[in-house]
This record gives sequence, structure tokens and C-alpha cells, in this order.
Amino acid sequence: MLQQLLDVLTLEDTGNDGFLGHNMHPQGFRVYGGQVLAQALAAAQYTVDSERAVHSQHAYFLREGKTDRPIQYQVERARDGGSFSSRRVVASQDNRPILVCSLSFQLPDDSFDFQEPLPGVRGPEELLSERERALASGRLNEDFMITTGEDLDVRMVVPVDWRNPEPRSGTLFSWMKTTDALADDPALHRSLLTYFSDTMLLDAGLVQHGRSYWDRELQTASLDHAIWFHADFRADQWLLHSADLERNSGGRTLIRGRFYTREGKHVATVMQQGLMRKR
Repeated sequence: MLQQLLDVLTLEDTGNDGFLGHNMHPQGFRVYGGQVLAQALAAAQYTVDSERAVHSQHAYFLREGKTDRPIQYQVERARDGGSFSSRRVVASQDNRPILVCSLSFQLPDDSFDFQEPLPGVRGPEELLSERERALASGRLNEDFMITTGEDLDVRMVVPVDWRNPEPRSGTLFSWMKTTDALADDPALHRSLLTYFSDTMLLDAGLVQHGRSYWDRELQTASLDHAIWFHADFRADQWLLHSADLERNSGGRTLIRGRFYTREGKHVATVMQQGLMRKR
């Protein structure tokens, strides 16, 4: 449910810029990386003036998160300047870091503006959601519903049968939004887009070779993740996410993601490098 996700993104203040977060999928085989990224952003946002919006987050995944225990977030106030603020966040379980990230926040500035146009793809009304597809195929994994839960509506422009993928171009387009309306809180919408941002990225590298995360001959994991925010948006309205494969080499895959509003505004860019190798 969407309320469960909103509760997960609302952290408990433990004092001294420390925060505690709980897990969205306690029965899952691991903690979803997008959850840790979003909670780290939420923790940092608690320590920054609301006028300063996040414009970048750079993170490294260090260990797999355990779903049966909460995650502790410790924020370091690295700097507060005239127009920028910097924060460093360490996410830990059992006193061992599972993610480290740096974030930068900025006061509004409209000096220049340029972007590439919205890709020409089918609109979401013509498409089935990933949840509908999973239910129709009888393959809904109720313990780890990232794109198939009742909290998010995710619709692939050209769906992939991840149980039997065929090699195709490493470009995936998906429409995404929450299933219900949200409060007018820009920080919450940024946290939710960060949660979205870990989806379909490694998949773009895998599908190039006709492989998927179901392939037990492969070892896959997110290594590092960066996101840049360019403009305001709402996570409860349709966002087009494009995932484009940049390079597969050295047992790693590198993918670029972009988020656009329905009106064509490019609001965020993501880069992720992942482990992708034969066991």
C-alpha cells in the first residue's frame, strides 16, 4: 500500500542527526536499494533548510541490507554555505555501513535553461501496469513487489518477459507514479523519485544480452548510484523514465536514466553502475 511506503520514508529521529528507518519489504530476500537511497535523502533533508532543495546525490552500495532489522542513518553536516549545503550520510545495520552517500542542496536559481525534448513514446493510458501483467501471468512475488505492488503504478512502453527475455536494444521506457495523490511536500516527491530511480536500470544492461535478474548463472548488484535533480515535479503524476545502456565491460554495466514529466520537462537524471558477471 502507498501509506506503507510513505511511513517507510518517514524516519524516526534518534538524536544528534541520527535517524532510524524501517523496511518496505520485510519478507524480501534483500533490502531494495531505492529504499535506502530514498531514506538517506530523507535523513539529509531533515537537517537542511526547506528552501534549499537537493540537486545531487552520489551513493555507493557497500553491503546487502537485511530485511529483518531497521537501518540507522547518521548525517554529517559537511558544510552550509551562502547558497549550497552539503551532507554526508552513512546507512548502517549492526554497526556496519551498507551505503554511504554525499548530497548537495541549493537555493533556487534560474540563470540558464536547456534540455533535450521528451522522447516520442506511447502514453501510459495505452499500457498495462507491471502489476496487471504479473497478476495475469501468475508470477506476482508478494514478498518483493517493487514495480508490481499497490503503491506504484509502473507501465513499460515495450514490456519484457523477464522469465524468457530476448536480446534487444538496451533502452527501456517506463511510465511511473504513485497510485494515489500525495501531499504538497516537494521533499517527499524528491524522496519518492529517488525510490523510483533504482528500477529498470540494471535491466537495461541485462536485456541487451537477452538475460534477466532471474538468471541464476549471473551475479548482479548495484554498485554505485548518482542522481541529479533539475526541476520541480510531482511523483503522483506520470513521469516517463528512460533507461539507456552506456557500456557493459569488466563485469559491470553502466546505465543512464532520465525522468520527464508528461508535459516534457526533464526533471532528473540518474547514472548507475552495477555488477553484471557470470558466477
